Amino acid sequence: MNKKPFDTVELKNLKLKNRFIRSAIWEGMADPEGFVTEELINFYKELAQGGVGTIITGFANIVEYDKPANNMIGVYEDKFIDGLSKLVEEVHKYNCKIFLQLVVGGSQGRPGNSKKVVGPSAHLHPVTKQEAQELTVEEILDLQEKFKEAAIRAKKAGFDGVEIHGAHGYLLSQFMNPLFNKRKDTYGGSIENRSKFLIETYEKIRKEVGGDYPVYVKLNSEDYVEGGATQEEMLWVSQELAKKGIDLIEVSGGSVVSRRNEGVIRVAIKSIEDEGYFLDFGKKLSDLIETPVSLVGGIRSFEKVESILKDTKIKFISLARPLICEPDLINKWESGDISKSTCKSCNGCLNPKGSRCIFRK
Repeated sequence: MNKKPFDTVELKNLKLKNRFIRSAIWEGMADPEGFVTEELINFYKELAQGGVGTIITGFANIVEYDKPANNMIGVYEDKFIDGLSKLVEEVHKYNCKIFLQLVVGGSQGRPGNSKKVVGPSAHLHPVTKQEAQELTVEEILDLQEKFKEAAIRAKKAGFDGVEIHGAHGYLLSQFMNPLFNKRKDTYGGSIENRSKFLIETYEKIRKEVGGDYPVYVKLNSEDYVEGGATQEEMLWVSQELAKKGIDLIEVSGGSVVSRRNEGVIRVAIKSIEDEGYFLDFGKKLSDLIETPVSLVGGIRSFEKVESILKDTKIKFISLARPLICEPDLINKWESGDISKSTCKSCNGCLNPKGSRCIFRK
């Protein structure tokens, strides 16, 4: 199949107008409790107007006690549904699909935000310096229920699907990382056990929302730290999720404990060769499974987009920082102006006030 960036794509019951996905990034525009604001709606309205086919929101917390970032979207109670519905309704006006990303932050959240900090094992996080208490099996099962309930709320609010955040060092990702997971029970040890929390969470969501409702997952390609989860292990996890019917795997990698500039949002992307820094894993995975794979990570040029789609079985391209810098980047490329994104990969958008590019005019 000769894939093109602006193909119309059928994915489950969705018709996507192109192969571009706006990858999740914290906006910091909900109110302090997590309710949708006009500022948040306008932020996503601008993205939808800009031409991207699918938006994945910034992460939403599924339990009140765990809040990894300020002013993040809340989905832990039914009271948030009305506001979320208004957000979805606005995005849908522009033939754009929107997914809600679900997360438990654990010890990698913003210090002082969470009322209770949990982890696969008791630990002091080396970067955030938060002390996490080990989850009991009963608490793990309860969190799986909370993920399921959050997915139900997302469906009621009209979201086209949900994405489980299983990457970047947040709780589900920590379970798969041996540096944080020292458990001796069925949720620790082998990668089969360490990924059990994530896989069971997916299965419970799937059972509740049904086979026709799209469920995506964001996964690390590896942890990029000595002793962390490896590519081989994450290929195994990805294949297991594919067997169980996950609808799309968004490939990312790393966390705040990764080696310098080998984490999630790398700087100094100076050439086209630097773009797509998780491409090697994405190629391997897309060769192994039929489930659609989307690649994120430093993609800045239309030339790179075309080469990834042409030379691999990867079916979607995920962008985050470039669409903060230029929300209309996809429209620009579709119009024939295929100049490189003006995003400088400086991470200036990751400021305490949320996703705003410091260079945007």
